[in-house]
Amino acid sequence: MNVRKTGFSIVSLFLFIGSLHAQILDKEVFAERRQRLMDRMDGGVAVFQNASVSNRNSDVDYPYRSNSDFYYLTGYTHASAAFILAPAEEKSFILFVQPKNLMTSLWLGDIPGIEGAMEVFGADTAYAFDAFEDVLGRFIGTSQKLYYDIRNEELSETIRSALPSPERGGPDQMIDVLPLVHELRVIKGPEEIKLLEKTIGITCQALVEVMKAAEPGMYEYELGAIIDYVYKKNGSQRKGFPSIIGSGPRSTIFHYEANDRQTRSGDVVLIDIGAEYGYYSADVTRTIPIDGRFSQEQKDIYEIVLAAQEAAIEVMVPGKGAREYYTHAEDVIKEGLYRLGLITDRNTTWQHRAYYYPYIGHWLGLDPHDAGRYGDGPAGRPLEPGMVLTVEPGLYFGENMIEVFRQSMLRRGRIEEAELDSFLQQVRPVFEKYMHIGVRIEDDVLITPDGNRILSAGAPKRVKDIEATMKKKSRFN
Repeated sequence: MNVRKTGFSIVSLFLFIGSLHAQILDKEVFAERRQRLMDRMDGGVAVFQNASVSNRNSDVDYPYRSNSDFYYLTGYTHASAAFILAPAEEKSFILFVQPKNLMTSLWLGDIPGIEGAMEVFGADTAYAFDAFEDVLGRFIGTSQKLYYDIRNEELSETIRSALPSPERGGPDQMIDVLPLVHELRVIKGPEEIKLLEKTIGITCQALVEVMKAAEPGMYEYELGAIIDYVYKKNGSQRKGFPSIIGSGPRSTIFHYEANDRQTRSGDVVLIDIGAEYGYYSADVTRTIPIDGRFSQEQKDIYEIVLAAQEAAIEVMVPGKGAREYYTHAEDVIKEGLYRLGLITDRNTTWQHRAYYYPYIGHWLGLDPHDAGRYGDGPAGRPLEPGMVLTVEPGLYFGENMIEVFRQSMLRRGRIEEAELDSFLQQVRPVFEKYMHIGVRIEDDVLITPDGNRILSAGAPKRVKDIEATMKKKSRFN
């Protein structure tokens, strides 16, 4: 393979349908987003730079993906790009890109170039990326406010180089632009919801195929290969995040990614995956029995988690807090653990934390953990139509969890050691009964004007539905 370091990625072709530069979303969508951002700026200019290419090894780069904020405002999917928003100017959207020439056509093919920046991506004017620092210097020399991503070191260095000398003035205020952009991203437009429906649908298809194919003796990465195939077969050419496929003891590791264990009879397999389509990510988790039927112990834990999730989804409606559903799930978890003898006090504020991680949801969109504030206080900001969140309660019985929990509680100093050790001594025999069972159930939920809609309903999650799906024949065995 002849490879050269460039700003190009094969996966960037994913956004092109029909002709090379036709976007999935109309350029007017991005123009409207930029206008909403400019309406929130109080004078000044905003400047953004796209993600850089990241080297994998030698002369091979990682597949390229645009920065999510950059894509959200432009739709542009290539490296070596930047733009300026200048609300007071007649030509307010200035885009800097790789120009077309004989060398770029040889190595990169037919990239958009300066002409495409204007015709396809709606720039009012465009320049070669090499001119970015010089043009930026002219703008910030006369602007009182400069909005930019203050955590972007490469952009910060460019701005420092472009700043005029002290005697020539410059911006009085340097303002972080991301809170403004991220607030725009919280409420999804109809075009975003359609893309989320598509990518979540692909993810659910992959989970169904894995359920049908799974059997003892398969390696976790074999299940991952089925997932990858279904993604690509249905138009998702990259993942929203690395697949988590944890079997047996690995199911109790929150973000396990090795996926190299061979499954054994009696295992549960926790599968947390998300396709990406049109730059939007899914995030869906199902837990299945590798034998095709849940054991009684597995079912005990699974039914508690499912009940907790259903209680949470019930209150994910307009006006409720963005974190309020956490409490409803936690109450069900505590009741279920008490019933099984895994905690000794149903009103506890701490015992259930030996098996349960309380932060069970997040925004979903361009990023699996999408941008935006959750609001202040225990309940968080009120939910509104157009918000998309995940809800993913889980219970985990890993062999090291009891000791980790003990150390954590002692470090916090809230529980007396004698009380803690007495609790652990009482529940340990029951804990060992459920050792190596990890269960997480995650769905993607759209807040609607009259309640909510589960976008990931295509992936079976009731015990009888999972077991029925696993009886079906798979083309992958």
